[in-house]
Amino acid sequence: MNRKHKRKASLLFAALLTAAGTAMVPSPSVQAEEAPSAAVQADRAQSKGVSNSQATQTPELKWDFRAEFYDKGTGRAYYDASAYDGEQYYNRTVFRDPNGKWNALEEGISVAWNYGLKKPILIGKGLGDYLNGLFSTVFDPAQETGTTGVFFIGGKDNRSGLHYIKNYEIGQDAQQNWYSTSFFSVFLRTGDGVIKEVDGAPFRPGFLSMPDGRVLAVQYSSAAKMNEILIMNPATGIRKHLVYASLGSYDVEGGRLLVRYNQPNRPSEVITLFNGKARQATEQDFKEFSNLAEKSYQAPIPNASTKPPADLQPQNLPVTHIQIHDQITARATIGGKVVYLSFAFIQNGRTMIPVRELMEQAGLEVIQQKVAGKVNSSSFTLKGPGGTETVTAADSMMIGDRLYVGSNVLKRIGFPVQGINWNP
Repeated sequence: MNRKHKRKASLLFAALLTAAGTAMVPSPSVQAEEAPSAAVQADRAQSKGVSNSQATQTPELKWDFRAEFYDKGTGRAYYDASAYDGEQYYNRTVFRDPNGKWNALEEGISVAWNYGLKKPILIGKGLGDYLNGLFSTVFDPAQETGTTGVFFIGGKDNRSGLHYIKNYEIGQDAQQNWYSTSFFSVFLRTGDGVIKEVDGAPFRPGFLSMPDGRVLAVQYSSAAKMNEILIMNPATGIRKHLVYASLGSYDVEGGRLLVRYNQPNRPSEVITLFNGKARQATEQDFKEFSNLAEKSYQAPIPNASTKPPADLQPQNLPVTHIQIHDQITARATIGGKVVYLSFAFIQNGRTMIPVRELMEQAGLEVIQQKVAGKVNSSSFTLKGPGGTETVTAADSMMIGDRLYVGSNVLKRIGFPVQGINWNP
């Protein structure tokens, strides 16, 4: 590719970065429902929905403002505000309503545009890791609510499709030295709500929604040892190989791809999706795709007329509180008790269940012990009515700070998974 096109072509990858025992047979799906109070995450105090209140007056600061996004539904323009008083940094999110009045979100919560989901998300303690993690919190400005859950690229309302997470594995080399490596796990949620781990790779994948509800997936193929572009149907989970190449840009309306091949000296090509035909890319193609990339991967930016006045003091504005809800992906019967699960998935024919929610709702006891000589590593012993067992890497998976264990382990300690209803 011509050097002058490299920066704009890389916009796509910036967007992609933003931007988841015994086989359990799912019983009939149930409608999505709210989690009971017992299922609320222990590491986050829920924000209480109260009416706007006037913040306490504090000394003035010199604030810098950066546009975040414009919400068409409410007519609100959101801005990030930052300040430094010589000793401490401050950060707030402020917004201007259609009547010209300014408000601030509560301290500790900020908002940003997620290019993969094409929605605003909330950022703050306990609200998820929107870059590499499993959970994120989608913001609804009209309702002044946030929904913490796992959101997928592809299906309507991001309830089905693909999601990836970055994870870490600790091991020992031949000299008994400990090391840590990172890898990416890919999850698929089909239209019936069932979630499966379908792939894993050493390099970050990327997913783009297509107009027909399918997903354009770009990921490293371990078998071919090169990047691969595929098309996946989230409703069925069927994947179709398209080409071994890297994606330069995607023309959504025209149904075209600009691809860069992994072979040296092979020129870039334009592929038309409806017939699969490819031709060598021209200078005009590079210009067109570059302009499309700039337009496609931008948040809806507020009009310049709504820019905050230079003397605006976010710390003295009325505060809008956000009510946070937890998304429930499945309801299971485990050891005779109903357990609401924020996330569960099928891995190698067994259902992986979050330990935290079993502790809160089913009475599972967990003993965590640090492993001598291993940095940031622990062993976990589970105690149930049928016995005690220390879980191994083969029977468990750590995702962030959450431990998931297989249904085969739970059965052995007296917590059999007797049924699971996946929320569609």
